[in-house]
Amino acid sequence: MHRRVLVVGHSDADGHVMAEQARRNLETVPSFKVSTVVDPVRTSGHKAWLRLSDIPEIEKSDIVCFVDLMFAPASFALEADALVTFAKARPEKTFLVLDHHPLPNGRLGEAPNIRTLYRDDVADCMIGPRSEMMRIAALCERGQWTRVEETSSPAEKAIAVGVRRAAAPGGGLPGAKLSALLRQDGYWSEFERLGHEPNEKHKLPRGRRRAGDTASKTLAQLDKAASALLKAAPSHARKTEYPMSYDFDAVKGRQAPEVSTPIPDRRDLAGIVMLLELAAIYLSPTPDSTFTVKQLIEQAQAIGGNEIAIEEKDAAIVLKKSSFLKKLSGGLLKLK
Repeated sequence: MHRRVLVVGHSDADGHVMAEQARRNLETVPSFKVSTVVDPVRTSGHKAWLRLSDIPEIEKSDIVCFVDLMFAPASFALEADALVTFAKARPEKTFLVLDHHPLPNGRLGEAPNIRTLYRDDVADCMIGPRSEMMRIAALCERGQWTRVEETSSPAEKAIAVGVRRAAAPGGGLPGAKLSALLRQDGYWSEFERLGHEPNEKHKLPRGRRRAGDTASKTLAQLDKAASALLKAAPSHARKTEYPMSYDFDAVKGRQAPEVSTPIPDRRDLAGIVMLLELAAIYLSPTPDSTFTVKQLIEQAQAIGGNEIAIEEKDAAIVLKKSSFLKKLSGGLLKLK
């Protein structure tokens, strides 16, 4: 039996990218059926916590992962209480909150089915592997430090500008269209070209597009391509000639692979790591929570469902080199 997993992402630039990275990571678990909601109306900011009933997709999901939806410093109590009330009314669901802003863990901890993960660098704000796509996400977030800034290439910086321009509220791309483009992995060159366009073509007061502004040539091309993707069958992915794939960490000069959705192997490393990290988060209701290897494997098995059989020897190999756990004395583990 599949477990329905929903990724709800903030509709700004880094939120779109982070939601897509989360979708890809979660889909490595064979028993997970993953969908996403990134919407310029429903997930546009911290007030989304007060309107969770506007996201009916939650009701059809077993696990809900909120990505990049911050709690505002001035109103976090009201927002956290809204999520707690919502989660308590749905005890059969698990809610995960990932953000690169501090989280009101004390209040959120009042709901036994809410777990949180705070990473102060966008590049690290993810469950599962952090691909090169997270470098773009980090560069999209302006005004917050990221280690990526020190090593970013001109191409990456231009792509980030392009994604920010594509995600600007008031335009035609934020939401399903931009998500479709990111999912296909074939439009990084267009995002780079969009980032190189003159600022005069992208006047964004307070980050928004002005009503009546004419879309630039590249922006119009991306809008047309996104519309076609949404109408086409999923198997009609665009084959890219662009040499940089931020999903597969390809280096310059290497052909980027065509996106596909193979059936995950139950013993595939990515899926095992994904489940173990999810289990570690679930077993950490507080930052000081500890657990044993046995508890971790049992929890991962519970999350993965009957279709998954996590073998102890496979888990032991993964945990020996894990990047998300800290080993303590007495055989205990702790989430980093």
